[in-house]
Formats: sequence, structure tokens, C-alpha cells
Amino acid sequence: AVVSTQSTGNHTLSRRRVIPLPLRKLNPTTHGHLLFQPGHKVLALYPQTTCFYPATIHLPPQREEDDYQVMFFDNYYAEGYAPPLPVPQRYVLEFRDKKKK
Repeated sequence: AVVSTQSTGNHTLSRRRVIPLPLRKLNPTTHGHLLFQPGHKVLALYPQTTCFYPATIHLPPQREEDDYQVMFFDNYYAEGYAPPLPVPQRYVLEFRDKKKK
């Protein structure tokens, strides 16, 4: 995959560095066991941006059309998290720890 950067060139990533986005939303009624649960660490698209940041699930969707409520890490707040924000299911991904040796 080739990703455009703000410099004059391109940057090439290997496939193992790319995390695919889910193609479908999960229906909580039939597939609730597959949804991320409260407290689960994820990568989520910060609203109004194109960047994914570490976050924690506050609430999973209750209906298929609902968003996750996620709390992004933020040292500005005493708890270490910003208040929950809605993020569409498609933009909430499993958090992968750095490669373990």
C-alpha cells in the first residue's frame, strides 16, 4: 500500500502494517458477543479527523445503527480519559500491542 505524506514523496507500507476496516456493522441482538465490551482497549477514529487514536470502550452499540461510545486517552483529565464520544462501528478496531519478540 502507498500512503501519501505531506512531504514531496510517498511512503510504502508492508501489508502486515495495514489494519483493514470492517466491511459490515454488527447487530448487537444477534452478534452482541462479537462487539467490544466496556473497558476494552481499541483504536478509534477521532471525530472530525482522519486519525486513529488509542481509546477505551465506554458503551457498545445497543442497535445496529448505533455508534460505540469511546473514551480517548487524554492526560488533561484527571481520570486520563476525555468524556465519551460517538464513533461508528466501522472505525473502532482491535488495539494491537507493538510486536512482541
